[in-house]
Amino acid sequence: MYQCDMNKVPVLGLIGMVSHRAMNTAKGMYQEFDLNRSQASVLFMLHQRDSMSQKELAAQLDVTAPSITSMIQKMERDKYIAREPDQHDQRVMRLTLTEKGKSCIQAVKDVADRMEEILFQGMSLEEKLLFRRLMIQAGDNLESYERNKKV
Repeated sequence: MYQCDMNKVPVLGLIGMVSHRAMNTAKGMYQEFDLNRSQASVLFMLHQRDSMSQKELAAQLDVTAPSITSMIQKMERDKYIAREPDQHDQRVMRLTLTEKGKSCIQAVKDVADRMEEILFQGMSLEEKLLFRRLMIQAGDNLESYERNKKV
């Protein structure tokens, strides 16, 4: 359990601590399906968008090209995803879910649902909705900051 007064921890520290604990908990749940958290995110993104280029996927997941490349290669080797040439630009390879990848989507959703149950235990519907809205706003604020910093 936490050894310090959580009321005195800066928000950034709280986000990091809760995120780390949530990711470790989810990691154990995903291992049951022979997936890791990053692979589950790839499956979910491809399920949402049908197909994506590797570059689009990396941008959506906010990861570097080298890290997405090794993840994609492993998932392709494990038959979760496949590469197909883009219909409009043969230089671009589109990533799609295989039948094995599609069969894992429900497991990914189940883990997400279970994690929400755990995270939001004891919270009212209004608190859950507020938390979601605040997280989206915080993410938007960070995106805006990064975009303006590059200008």
